[in-house]
Amino acid sequence: MDNDAEDKRLASLLNAFTLASERTKHAVLTDKDLDRAYRRVDQASEHVRKLYEDLTALRSQVAARIYETEKLSLSVLAERWGVSKTRAGQIIRAAQPKTGDSE
Repeated sequence: MDNDAEDKRLASLLNAFTLASERTKHAVLTDKDLDRAYRRVDQASEHVRKLYEDLTALRSQVAARIYETEKLSLSVLAERWGVSKTRAGQIIRAAQPKTGDSE
């Protein structure tokens, strides 16, 4: 699939996320059973939190690959990504394994 088609597919998926969020909000706000409404929104927010964590980890992995392969400075990457130099460093460091973590 070419880049334009992939970009359109991503835009479509993001629109679907937005629509799902709007439908969830409507279902929760119109539910007369407030306990059920709470459970629904809690379930949705936990699902979105997990998606967010997965995507931010993926962003950091890609950022670290760019940093390592292209050998660019944090300043150049920060300008390229539209973030501060500090933020660029944080994004890249987030991809590094945590020392002292045990599973």
